[in-house]
Amino acid sequence: MCTMKKWFIYAIVLSCLSIVLVACSTKEQSATPEKTPEPSPVILEQEEVIVAAVEDEELYQNVVSQLEQAGFTVGEPDEAAIDMFRAESGMIVTINGDALLPLHLYKLDPSDKRLEIVEETGNLPVYIGSKTEQLAVINVDHFIIYLHKGHPEYDEVMKVLNNI
Repeated sequence: MCTMKKWFIYAIVLSCLSIVLVACSTKEQSATPEKTPEPSPVILEQEEVIVAAVEDEELYQNVVSQLEQAGFTVGEPDEAAIDMFRAESGMIVTINGDALLPLHLYKLDPSDKRLEIVEETGNLPVYIGSKTEQLAVINVDHFIIYLHKGHPEYDEVMKVLNNI
């Protein structure tokens, strides 16, 4: 009988433990979780990129239309590094989606002495840090158009730009 009492006590203890465990788990489930306020959706206004005065210039419109007529895909204008070219304003546009080598268009001061150098040599001195480099550019009035020679369609684009 002794063994029977032990089994009976074990059964009672296990039953009590399982009742306690079930009771604890139901309390956690039945307790209403605290409602945390949901963050209100933030409505972001789209920023409009305004590129300095060059976009309003007729030359820009002419360049874009000539390239598009020649079958090139011209992207939206973006800001350019006007400090490097020491320009009044400037913009870059991608041609056929090549964002690494965009077309640069800069508006220089009409009295800029470098315009004479460009007319004579076809190169514009630009300032990269403390160094001065010569870049092959196209000069139209007091505007400078530059496309890196590594661009995949360099020759075709330059043929179009030389006719402007």
